[in-house]
Amino acid sequence: MKNKYVIGTHVMWFEIEMFSDFIDGMINLLEPVEEEESVIVDLMLNMSEKLESVDTDKIDRKQIIAKFSNEVGRLISVHSNVTWKIHDNDEFYFHADYRRDLNYNYCKKVDYVMWGETDSFFPREAFQVIETLSEYTDQQNIHRYLLSFSDRKMWDASWDPLVHVDYRDHKFIDDENGHLHPKQAKSPMSVETMNEINGKAEEFDFGMITYPKISGACLVLSSDLIKSGVNIPPCLLYNDDEGLSILSQKLLGQNFMQFVCQNILHVHARRHPDKRRYVKSEENPHSFINKKNSDFQKFLKLSKENINVLVNGQGKFKEYQDLKKVLETR
Repeated sequence: MKNKYVIGTHVMWFEIEMFSDFIDGMINLLEPVEEEESVIVDLMLNMSEKLESVDTDKIDRKQIIAKFSNEVGRLISVHSNVTWKIHDNDEFYFHADYRRDLNYNYCKKVDYVMWGETDSFFPREAFQVIETLSEYTDQQNIHRYLLSFSDRKMWDASWDPLVHVDYRDHKFIDDENGHLHPKQAKSPMSVETMNEINGKAEEFDFGMITYPKISGACLVLSSDLIKSGVNIPPCLLYNDDEGLSILSQKLLGQNFMQFVCQNILHVHARRHPDKRRYVKSEENPHSFINKKNSDFQKFLKLSKENINVLVNGQGKFKEYQDLKKVLETR
């Protein structure tokens, strides 16, 4: 590989039971990599209970940390270039904060920043895809862009450019049982099945769109894109991929480029059966937003208000101190 990479993943404590699946996917990705120094894996376990409390009748904090450490050890046995930390203090810090910092801290150290997600698998061919695209973009003097791997059927037709060629004719099922259909992007898929599908590709089929359609899982950002100022705006508390979309459009306009590898599938099991476990007074393992607690809903509401201000250009952004005040009124 001629390029350097970082794969960064933020893990909430309630995701710990699917973390083993994530590590399986990372091992699948990293086993073929001989130049370990070229790929940094950056992991954070977030133990914050600002919005959700651990149900200590089912598990305690030490057990969660032990599970995380054991799985990290399993990854290190295959790929030693791993850095990890635990967020376990009283500061507000969430998914968008981690990815914003990941982008900023690594864009001058690597050529590509890759967004991992606990419910997702990168394709085993990911680095081959990126290296192939890199040869083309270097020849064309293109350096600021995103790369998405394809997904199964997702939402309305506007997302079809990101859908794998084998899944585009499938009808999207927009209900709470959509995750039960294997052709839907929200459903689980094994690493082995993903590998089998991707193994059929004889060469990589790239498409390109000039407007952002960003699903944050397994997204690849060129370092020059971040260096130009494209990042998750600090005003965003939750909606990281939407914030990145808005800033990309605002800063790059007609020069925006997003490549899609249309025949190489990644997995984003948005309704993984272990996505949200051990949350006190909540039974919502598939992580349906409308079933999350009232504190999360207040958090989401403030983030959406900030998106509206960011897009419309008027109004004052809400900060974590505003969230703290809202939560204190409960």
